[in-house]
Amino acid sequence: MNASARADDEGRKIFIGGLSFDCREDDLRADFGKFGELEDVQLPMGGDKPHKGFAFLTYCKAESATDATKEHHQRNYMGREITCKIVEPRRGGGGGGGGDR
Repeated sequence: MNASARADDEGRKIFIGGLSFDCREDDLRADFGKFGELEDVQLPMGGDKPHKGFAFLTYCKAESATDATKEHHQRNYMGREITCKIVEPRRGGGGGGGGDR
């Protein structure tokens, strides 16, 4: 199991959606780092915009991730209401088949 999947299983990774395009990695580290030590911050870049409007943050401890989601879910952050949730581990083997044809 890779580190990202392990963080998912341990409840240490959060998803943040609806981010302002003015938001930068440094902003996330400063504002979400107050809940605990961050292991990783992923802010996917997107085409003609500075980023895609979402991020994944991985904490060293699951309690820190829980605290951050409780504080920020459906709250205003940098002028936008954001979604902030613990990442659920992926289960199963992928996409389904076509069935009987």
